[in-house]
Amino acid sequence: MNKISIILPVYNGEKYLRHLIPKIRSQKIDAEVEVIAAVSKSKDNSLQVAQELCDIAYLVDFFNHAKTRHEAALKGSGNVFVFITQDITPYDDYWLRNLVTPLLEDQEIAATYSRQIAYPDASETERLIREFNYPDYDRLCNNSTKEKWGRKNIFYSDSASATRRDVYLELGGYNFEVGTNEDVIYAINVINNGYSILYNSKSKVYHSHDFEVKAAFSRYKLIGAFERQFEEELKEYSSMGEGKKLLLYLLPRLVKKLKVKDLGLLPVDLATRYFGYKKGFTNS
Repeated sequence: MNKISIILPVYNGEKYLRHLIPKIRSQKIDAEVEVIAAVSKSKDNSLQVAQELCDIAYLVDFFNHAKTRHEAALKGSGNVFVFITQDITPYDDYWLRNLVTPLLEDQEIAATYSRQIAYPDASETERLIREFNYPDYDRLCNNSTKEKWGRKNIFYSDSASATRRDVYLELGGYNFEVGTNEDVIYAINVINNGYSILYNSKSKVYHSHDFEVKAAFSRYKLIGAFERQFEEELKEYSSMGEGKKLLLYLLPRLVKKLKVKDLGLLPVDLATRYFGYKKGFTNS
């Protein structure tokens, strides 16, 4: 019998938990599932709700994207670790089974992650960005596919991801501190150690964030700082050109659908991301 430990960081997440945890409990999978909630100090009843709905729930004094997830994972007893964020929603009752099955069937696959679909009320731009980053076909990434996939070879999102416990512990997991993109560091470690990562398009979740200038600038500033900090590790996987590819994907589709508002906001959106990234990269 396989056991799955789901690792869930929580912050001001009461409303998400009441929606998400029942969706997890209703997943159709022949395995024991435990949910471990690492709850940061919140302004709502996140801790109490997590203690009510999850198998393990505890208060985190200091949140770090990597270290907090790692400490929560070590509390789990599953042979598969599933990392999620509080703002996802499983697309169907087979999200979890589709996500973890490749790990159990192929010993070369050490990690998988789900396809992310924009929520129905998301903007057309956000829907297309999710579509660009999370297409409807699988990607198997390893040391031999670097040229084929480029930067996408280490694209990996722990908004909804899974990894084998034995490999996770072998590689040191998330036992480090970083401001963002802890999942990318783990992906690099997986691939550099001879394993594969599967982008699993059959495992689907709803997940999206519509554009807000201040939040977007702050996020991309963190990404820029991250890329400067890990410049040596990322040198094989340059992100240069990814913005152009995204723009060429977005523009004709927005024009075709006559999305005037989205087209008007697009230059501001892309400029915000670019200047946030540059500030983070040059000032770190």
